[in-house]
Amino acid sequence: MSPKIVDKEAKKREIIQAAIQMFAQNGIAKTKMIDIAQTAKIGKGTIYEYFHSKDDIFGQAFQHFYKDMQTILEKAITATDDPVEKLRLLFNISFSEFLESSGDLAKIIMDFWAEGMRNKDEKILGIINLKQIYAEYRFLISNILKEGIQKGVFKEVDTMSLAAILIAAMDGVTLQWIMEKDLLNIRQISNVLLDVLLDGIKK
Repeated sequence: MSPKIVDKEAKKREIIQAAIQMFAQNGIAKTKMIDIAQTAKIGKGTIYEYFHSKDDIFGQAFQHFYKDMQTILEKAITATDDPVEKLRLLFNISFSEFLESSGDLAKIIMDFWAEGMRNKDEKILGIINLKQIYAEYRFLISNILKEGIQKGVFKEVDTMSLAAILIAAMDGVTLQWIMEKDLLNIRQISNVLLDVLLDGIKK
């Protein structure tokens, strides 16, 4: 009899989904590898054939999701020359669509980052390099704003400072949305935030 062929990528995705379920239910700090194994209906040892630790599971889950979102965002933004439309796409894809499609991942990211900050754990903080992610988004937003200024669409503004303010606003809304999903319409909030921005900077 031929040995059973295991789809390693499919098995990896199953483990990641089980881990996300447990992280959302128990928090990252309280989740153990045996919890993930039982949820995935596999032996604990099998997990270590694919991942080094639960931090590794979460890190790979986030990186996969983040890269997919970045690819979609880059493709959408490069398809238009209109800086206003670029901002609208950025808000919709990286803000409202991210939260709607990420399921429990957004909540887990907050939990993971908070755990690292509480314990001053550089290893945890390094798994999701939020400093780099924030820097990339500030740079992206700043460049769109600069393009709008050069084309005479936007007023002269400190583009990097405004980018930081916008990201801070999105983070604040994200936290509220995680706590009160049933009360807050994330797409509506995204559109209102963008409209307020455009009212302030459009010529």
